[in-house]
Order: sequence, then C-alpha cells, then structure tokens
Amino acid sequence: MKKTAVLLIIFTFLMTSLFATSNSSAAASHDYATALRYSIQFYDANKCGPDASIDNVFDWRGACHTSDGSEIGLDLNGGYHDAGDHVKFGLPQAYTAAVLGWSLYEYKDVFDSTGNTAKMLSTLKYFTDYLLKCHPDPDTFYYQVGDGQEDHTYWGAPETQPGSRPIPYVANASNPASDVCGLTSAALTIMYLNYKDIDSSYANKCLQAAKELYTMAKTNLGYYDENAFYISHSYWDDLSFAAAWLYAVENDANYLKEIDNYLSYKTLWGDSPFQNKWTMCWDDMYMAVFCKLAELTGEQKYIDAMNFNLDYWMNSLAKTPGGLRYLDNWGALRYASAEAFIAMRYYELTGNESLKSFAKSQIDYILGSNPLNMSYVIGYGSNYPKCPHHRAANGYTYANGDNAKPAKNLLLGALVGGPNLSDGFTDDVNLYQHTEVAIDYNAAFVGALAAVEKFSGNIIIPTPSPTKPSPSPTSMPLVWCDVGDLNADGSVNSTDITYMKRYLLRIINRLPYQNKEEIRIPAGDLNGDGSINSSDMTLLKRYVLRIIDQFPVKYDIYGNIIN
Repeated sequence: MKKTAVLLIIFTFLMTSLFATSNSSAAASHDYATALRYSIQFYDANKCGPDASIDNVFDWRGACHTSDGSEIGLDLNGGYHDAGDHVKFGLPQAYTAAVLGWSLYEYKDVFDSTGNTAKMLSTLKYFTDYLLKCHPDPDTFYYQVGDGQEDHTYWGAPETQPGSRPIPYVANASNPASDVCGLTSAALTIMYLNYKDIDSSYANKCLQAAKELYTMAKTNLGYYDENAFYISHSYWDDLSFAAAWLYAVENDANYLKEIDNYLSYKTLWGDSPFQNKWTMCWDDMYMAVFCKLAELTGEQKYIDAMNFNLDYWMNSLAKTPGGLRYLDNWGALRYASAEAFIAMRYYELTGNESLKSFAKSQIDYILGSNPLNMSYVIGYGSNYPKCPHHRAANGYTYANGDNAKPAKNLLLGALVGGPNLSDGFTDDVNLYQHTEVAIDYNAAFVGALAAVEKFSGNIIIPTPSPTKPSPSPTSMPLVWCDVGDLNADGSVNSTDITYMKRYLLRIINRLPYQNKEEIRIPAGDLNGDGSINSSDMTLLKRYVLRIIDQFPVKYDIYGNIIN
C-alpha cells in the first residue's frame, strides 16, 4: 500500500464536501446492545435439521427436514431456512454467513463486551458446517435444498412439513456457478479468520474449501441455475469478494490482479461497477468489495467508488418523509441496514462524522425513530409487527384464513421488510414485501448495530490493565522508538500500516520492533490497553491519514506509560 494512495483518502474529504449531515427523524436513544442480541437470536428461528433445537432460544422450534440430501446419498442436513419459507437457497445462505462473519471479524470487541460472541460463533458454525457438507469433494458444490414452488404451497411448521426434499442444483465441471461458489468461498475464508484461534483444524478446513470453491468459480465461469426466486445478475462481484478475503489472508498480489480483471466488466445494466447506486446484498457485492479493498490497499479507485455510492445514498436517493433511504419496496430495511454497515466501515477508515450520523439515522429509524414510532425489529420496544410472514412463528395453517392472525410465537429479533415510501406500514402477513423476514435481512443489520453500538458511548469496551515493566539493568543500551513506528525506521507511515495488518492477520508473528532487544517501548500498543488489536490499527490509520496528530499514550524508554 503506497503512502500517497492512503493519504488521498483524507485529501478527498478535506478538499470536497460530498456528504451533507443526515437528519434523523427523532432524537431518541436506543438500546443497541439489546437489539444486537435479539437480532442474532433470530437465526435460531430459521435453523434446519436434526439439531435445530440445540442451543436454540425458541422452545417452539425443533428437529425438521432430517433427511435432506438422502436422495443423492449425502447428509445435507443443517443450515438455515431462507425466510418465511423453508428452502435452503444458496446465494442468501452464503451471503448471510459471509456478512455475519465479517461483522464479527470487524467488531469482535463489541460482541465480547455485549456478551454475544459465543452465540455469534455458534450461529456462524451452524452455517459453515452446512456449507462444508455441500462441498463433498474439490469439484462439487450443492447449493439448494428444496423446491421453491412446491415449498410455497405449504403453510405450517417446518417440523411437520411432509415429504422428502429435492436437491435441484449442483455446481461441477458441467455446471458453472461462479456466483454462489464465489460468495460461499468468501464466507468460509472469513470463518477461517474468526475460528483459527479457536480450532485451527476446523479453520483450515474452511480455508481449504474456500480456495477450492474459488478455483471452481473462476475456472468455470457462468451463472448458477436458480432462475425463479434468487436470480443472479452478476458473478464478477462474487469472485472479487472471494479474492479480496483470500488476499486478506494470504497477502498474495495475484488476487488483486484477478480482481482488477473482474472489475473491468460492466454490470448487467451496462454501468461501471465503480459507479454503483445499489448497496451490498446477496445479488450485488460490489460495495462490499470496494469497502474492503479501500481498507486493504488504499487505492484511489476504491476510494472513489465508495465516495460515489455514499454520496448518492446520502444526498440523491429517494427517502421517506421520516428520513429512511428507500432503494426498493421489497425489504427496504435490509438495504438501509446494509448501507449503514458500509458507511460505518468507511467511517472507521476516514473519520468522516457525516457517515456515522447517516448510519445511525437509518438504524434509529428501524428501532423506532420514525413517524409511526414503531420498531421494525420484532420484540424490541413495545410497538412492533405482530403478523410477520413466517410460517414457523405464525403457528397456523391456511385453513379458514387462520394464517392471517397475529403469530402465536414471538419471532424475537427478526427485521421485517419495512414501510412503504410514505412511512406507512400495514401489519398483514400477506403483504410479504413488507412483513416477511429473511436471513439476509438480518445479516447486515447485525453488523450495523455492532458498529453503531461501538461508537454510541453506551458501553465501555473492557481492556486489560497494561503491564508496566520495572526499569532493570541491561547490558545493552536501550533505544527510543516512537509509538506507531512498527519497523523502527524513525517515521510512522503506510509501511507501518502494512506491518500492522500482516500482524493482525497472523501472517507474521512479531512486529519488526519486537525483534530488537534494545527497544522496550511497545510501539504497536497505541492506546495503552496492553494488547495489539484492531483498535490500534484504527488509530494508526487515522494518524497516517492526519485525522489525529497524536496517540492516546506515551511511553518512557522502559515502556512505562507516562501520560
């Protein structure tokens, strides 16, 4: 990463005024930590397989669809039902696993401090256990269980749904599926990062599968076969996202060259992917790619892509009178949540306060700061939807129209599709564009909640007390080293960011200054909390970008904090 490229990020924000400050519809204060916990617990309602009741907060869920895969002689049990239906669709399954994993990877300190890490890891592993089953050998990937048309004729509990379920689609040498294989690869790579310090054997299994799926995706180009419920409009974005995360792990510049090739192709609508007005979703991962690569490389093209998209969303996209940015009427809140997550990631890179204000305004709207004073997260607050389009929670059948009644079971934490463009909302199970819930709806919402909570001031991230070594005689003269100067070359610059990134990704085990016995100053611990982690990376980036001009701590020559 070149210093000039990195510095252009702050230059862009200093020399232009792209973003107007967002106005939220109300100045209410919300309990983001509780909303975060609920939004994770929602996934228990959509668990599938013989182990669905294990580690499940909902007593109305149990084992279901226990023979998935049997018709092709495989165990494809597990994973998650897609939405209010019970099909396991490939793209939203992979998207959800990837974005949830990304959220934990970037905001683990928030999950730790709010007591949600264990549940999040359990949820992620339920995803990846299933994805690994769907990849029985290096050249095969099964990406759907169940038939959408047939499934949608049934309204009842998944535990009592009759009949075996078909496995309609497979990716192999004869059947390309670059989109779903690429996105699944990314999900498994991110799981490697989240799990390598917990169970290295399992993490390595995920990484190996991720690399195999990426190879399948890039060597046998083409769309997957699902053409009714989740139609894919691009696979270059999925390939790019997969390569970006493999680059984050392996630091192999060949991945960046491959990404340059993928991004040279125009979108289905003939547009440059670098001028994208959509947001991150199961069918469009371009903004996720640009967001991650702006962080990893600092290249101007990714910065420009981020600025273009966020400027459009904050200043040009249609919005409701209450301030919700409105991309589409089918699941409007999933898109607002996704853009809030992207905005918060970019806020951490640039320090631009309008990004944080915008993201918070969208999350606050969802939690009740809207003209209806209604929470669109079931169970959060006192006024929330009672008729979600979700068969397991509903508890009725089609008989006598009973399914239109309020749900018997509380679908805690589910984010519904949301209001219309006028801030109106009708709580009707049959208006599924607005009342349905889905695993992909909650995915970016979880990440956005964690990000907003981190900067809300509601919690204090616990940090260990730093150990202060006592001065002791040494036969070797001690040497001064500035905080942040990770390679001890006398300056703090983009090279130090590269070393920090490689250290946090476990590509290197020690920072250069740590190899010098005569240096006692913990130059990598920029906030003095006794550890080197993502918080230090954030401070280092902000210092190099000249957003801040000093670090929170100073050390004496023995490594003791002196301020």
